[in-house]
Amino acid sequence: MSVPRQTQGRARANKPKQSQKPVKKQSAQDKQRQTRQTQQARQTQRSRQTQESRKTGQTGKTGKGAQGQNARGKRRQGNIKLFRLFSIMICLFIGTFVLSSIVTGNPGRVAQIVQGLLTPAMPKLVLRDGRNEYRINPFSRKDARETRTFLQTNYEENQGIVALNTESSAVAGLQNQSPFQRHLTKMNYSPQTLSVNQFASQRIAFATPPTSMETLVFFLGGVYASNSLDDINDFLPDNDGLCYVLVDAIWESDKSWQADRNGVYCFAIMFDRPAIFSINTEDIDPGELLVFYAEYLVEGEPVTVQSKLPLNLQFTPYSGRHMIALAPISYDIRPDTYITTLSAGAASQTFEITVKDKEFAVQYVSIDPRIVAETRTEETNKEFQDKVNPILAEQSRTLLWRGKAALPVPESRVLTLFGSRRYVNDDVNSYRHTGLDLEAPLGTEIRAVNHGKVLFAEYLAYTGNTVLIEHGLGLKSWYYHMDELLVTPGDVVAKDDVIGLSGQTGFAAEPHLHLTLSVGNVYINPVTAINQALFSEPQ
Repeated sequence: MSVPRQTQGRARANKPKQSQKPVKKQSAQDKQRQTRQTQQARQTQRSRQTQESRKTGQTGKTGKGAQGQNARGKRRQGNIKLFRLFSIMICLFIGTFVLSSIVTGNPGRVAQIVQGLLTPAMPKLVLRDGRNEYRINPFSRKDARETRTFLQTNYEENQGIVALNTESSAVAGLQNQSPFQRHLTKMNYSPQTLSVNQFASQRIAFATPPTSMETLVFFLGGVYASNSLDDINDFLPDNDGLCYVLVDAIWESDKSWQADRNGVYCFAIMFDRPAIFSINTEDIDPGELLVFYAEYLVEGEPVTVQSKLPLNLQFTPYSGRHMIALAPISYDIRPDTYITTLSAGAASQTFEITVKDKEFAVQYVSIDPRIVAETRTEETNKEFQDKVNPILAEQSRTLLWRGKAALPVPESRVLTLFGSRRYVNDDVNSYRHTGLDLEAPLGTEIRAVNHGKVLFAEYLAYTGNTVLIEHGLGLKSWYYHMDELLVTPGDVVAKDDVIGLSGQTGFAAEPHLHLTLSVGNVYINPVTAINQALFSEPQ
């Protein structure tokens, strides 16, 4: 029988109710506390995982590390064994050396070795030139020994060493390759070089002053001795050039366990001061000689010339620190002021050279037509050119000329002046007279105008018996129309030496002497050379 729905509901309603706890509401602080606890738990878990990973990795590496440590230990043990073996060998060597020295009766070798070990190293030589500082070591023992032998062989036995004088250090001549330079080349030694451009700026010293020393200066072919570096520091020669210095120094030891020290040092000083140019005059007549001088110019150093004058300057040594160059001004040069600049390296100097206007004399002469026909022809002119022109290029590098020119015919009368425009036998064509005609009766002694060397002494159809003398640097004197020649090529003559007798040979109307002076192929006025010195006196 079905139970009525109402009765069922009532039955459920009559069942006893179960007890329930009251739900407590969670506060905000509790939530934060719970969140922190959760985060800490997670972080703790991650830390555990990381530690476990590291332990796992270290466990993998432990085997490799142990193997590496074992290998290093083995190498260390091997090195120790090698060191012990090497030490034993050294001890055996020293013992053998000492024993052999005692047995052979030469125990001093042991003391020498000990002294060598306890002796300080050789001091360095300090070089300064105002801008740079260098420290140089001495020669090796082998090079020092060879150098001392070289000096004894080449200088001391030949007495080729003189005392160094810093107040007067001019030396004649220049060296190309001195014996000492060849010695350094043979040793393959290139010395440190100081540069001196203005004054004695070199400063040479040892860090530890030696007990004694000897110094040698090789300069311009000479060798100069001193016993002090102060002389080297004050050395300032008249000429520029490369100077070699050799220092042989000794340090005596005051300690018994140290040996004396001896070293040979070498260095070079290049003296290269700016060139200074000067000139004998800046106002000149045509047909005269310009003379250029240069101080501190090294032979071979190029000199640049900028000028409208036809200058071919060849500087050669003259005296002391001076060099000289000759520049003849032709009688055909146009009068004007010529700006002339000379440059050598960084040095430059400008001159305003004025060639003055000069009126030369005009001369009309009469000569036997037969003489003209025999002596003034194309053939005679060719003969003169062929024989004389090659000689014009010959010149001595040493200027032998000194002072004024002597009159080749004393107390003679001048017949024709230098540079005159001459007309012969009313010929409409004229020519320039290249020299000075002096009256000289037949057989009069003809004298050399200055010191020189005879280059030519021969008969020529145009000039008759002719003598040509070289006086140095291309300066030559010519003597025409002589009756007899008393010199031959190669003779060295002095001023006033008789070189021939006057005559009337060649193109000459009467007995006389034709005197010509020339530099290169340019003629200059002999009267100037007779009246005044052409050059300043050597210093």
